[in-house]
Amino acid sequence: MPLALTLALGGVVTGGSVTLASNEPLPTALPIRWPLFQGTSSSAPVIVTSDSLSFCLELAHLVDSYSDMETSPAVTSLKTDGMTLCKQGHVRSGLIRLRRALMNATGAPS
Repeated sequence: MPLALTLALGGVVTGGSVTLASNEPLPTALPIRWPLFQGTSSSAPVIVTSDSLSFCLELAHLVDSYSDMETSPAVTSLKTDGMTLCKQGHVRSGLIRLRRALMNATGAPS
């Protein structure tokens, strides 16, 4: 182990202060209010979804709700493939296709 690294680690482990090349000391402890998760204080509700057949059906109904507009063959194909995968037990793969179908149906770039 290089001497500088050994000295730096030794200083941190023993609680001493180590000075960097910029003359700023390394912290020897974490700040008390260190924000580990930045987005936890937002007021927007968190939506929790599950990988289940019922969620597949919910997404399929959402895709169908955009049927007022003319749906593209890509949306229809993605929805059909997604529901087939969900019914065969490949729920995550099915949900991916259903989400893409929903994005395409709403006009969002996929």
